[in-house]
Parts: sequence; C-alpha cells; structure tokens
Amino acid sequence: MRSDGPLLLAVLFLAAGLFVICDYGVGTAAFNAAYPLTAASLKLSIATAGPAAMGGLALVTVGALLLILALLCAIVGLFRPVASYREDSARLAMTRLNLGDHQEAREERWTASYPKE
Repeated sequence: MRSDGPLLLAVLFLAAGLFVICDYGVGTAAFNAAYPLTAASLKLSIATAGPAAMGGLALVTVGALLLILALLCAIVGLFRPVASYREDSARLAMTRLNLGDHQEAREERWTASYPKE
C-alpha cells in the first residue's frame, strides 16, 4: 500500500490549517535563551476568533487524521512487498514462458525456410 497520497494530503491540510490559525490570529511570541539549557523558554500566545478558528481547527484535525492514515499505509506497505514481489515474479515467469513459445515458433520457421544440407 502506498502512503504517498495520504502523506501529501496530510501535509497540505496541516499547513493550510496552521496558516489560517496563524494568519487570522492575534498574539505574541517570546523566546529566551540562557546558558543552562534548562532555563531557556519559548512562549507562544495565539488567539483566533470566528470562522478562521473553526476552519483552521477542522483543517488541522483532517490533516492529523490523514497523517495517521499515511502511517498505517506505510506500516502495511512494509509487509506488502513480499506478496507483490511474488506476484511480479510469477508474472515475469509467465512472460518468459510466452516469449519462449515465440522463440520456439521462430526457430521452427527458421529451420523450415532453409533446406537442410
């Protein structure tokens, strides 16, 4: 199972949702760096009101669900290649058999077209 599609959709929905929330939001951000890393801090405060808050939250929720779906598809895809490899190898064997039939027919035509010495 391929996870490319759900992963791309998840990234697009998450980016759109966060963009709507941040673009229509009003707030502050602060970052303090300190020598002992335990004293460093990051503070974000965003308030979004109206339809942007509901739409942004909906987009982020759909993006998170698609991200979970992409993760499940990737996990299933880890076990899927064995079965698809068997199907591909069986298909390749059938193709080789069919080509072998054509090769035999070609050889028969070749020997029939020239007289034997």
